[in-house]
Amino acid sequence: MTAAPVVPLDADLARIVAALRAQNAPPPFAGSAPEARQRMARAILAARERHGLPEVGAVRDLDDAPVPGRVYRPATAGPHATVVFFHGGGFVLGSVELMDDIARKLCRDLDAVVVSVDYRLAPEHPYPAAHDDALAATRWVQAHVRELGGDPARVAVAGESAGANLAASAALLCRDAGRPLAAQLLVVPGLDMARDTLRLEADGRDYPMLSPADLRDIARLYMGERAGEAAAFPPSPLRAANLGGLPSTVIAVAGHDPLQGEGLAYADRLRGAGVPVTLLRHDDMFHPFLGFFEASAAARRANDDICRAFRACLASLSQAGAMSPGHVAPQEDPR
Repeated sequence: MTAAPVVPLDADLARIVAALRAQNAPPPFAGSAPEARQRMARAILAARERHGLPEVGAVRDLDDAPVPGRVYRPATAGPHATVVFFHGGGFVLGSVELMDDIARKLCRDLDAVVVSVDYRLAPEHPYPAAHDDALAATRWVQAHVRELGGDPARVAVAGESAGANLAASAALLCRDAGRPLAAQLLVVPGLDMARDTLRLEADGRDYPMLSPADLRDIARLYMGERAGEAAAFPPSPLRAANLGGLPSTVIAVAGHDPLQGEGLAYADRLRGAGVPVTLLRHDDMFHPFLGFFEASAAARRANDDICRAFRACLASLSQAGAMSPGHVAPQEDPR
């Protein structure tokens, strides 16, 4: 399976890249972490003023959970599938507030309760802080899903980029604990913290918005003093020994993304382990396209494709607890 894009970068996204480069915009992790977060916040909030937010039924902050977060409920009658969502940002950037638009769109278009998790960020909180938070949040949702308006038979995880790493890790650990999830959605996932960034650079490809050098920054800032553990699970789900017994999975990759190969490799490994996989390839997208659905018609179509595929995956799971192929019923031990 080749990772080469078949079409150029979408024209609207290419114009955004050109404008940023004309402004000599710094790399995403340049400077201190607070400075980088401020740059991201300014850009996202400026765009939000132009486009507004998707409408959902209800939104409330989650103050009584072990990890802070925000709950989004659809306008339709429940019980609904419930999706624990982990934002992207290389374990360093992003927040529930900044990714509010993505969570709202997922809630509306999936017709699902979405619990967006405000996990701790590096470098102030290096590995395993984010992974610990992701697992704690997922298990809390499993235990409180009825209170959230959800269906216990349809608890899933979803994530973008670093958040997809957290989602994949949580799915594996829930399986190992005998509390399997119903489905997982992994968008532009970064699944190998020991990736060969020099090989990516040697390919000579231009990766706008996320470069191999940025990936080195992510690994350095998050893994910190435990860099020697990067080539193992849980920080690298792609390197987990056994992927059997995982839930039905939707994976979306972007053609102009240095992480595309990791998403493709994980899809191959999941299929080899008998896990049902829907793979969506968006060869005209760059890495963070999930947050650009208001800026590009093609990015909106890609987002819509992802939501349709995952909504169909969730709908295939009956509220009575019947599981899709490859999913292990909660009362069984998959180990």
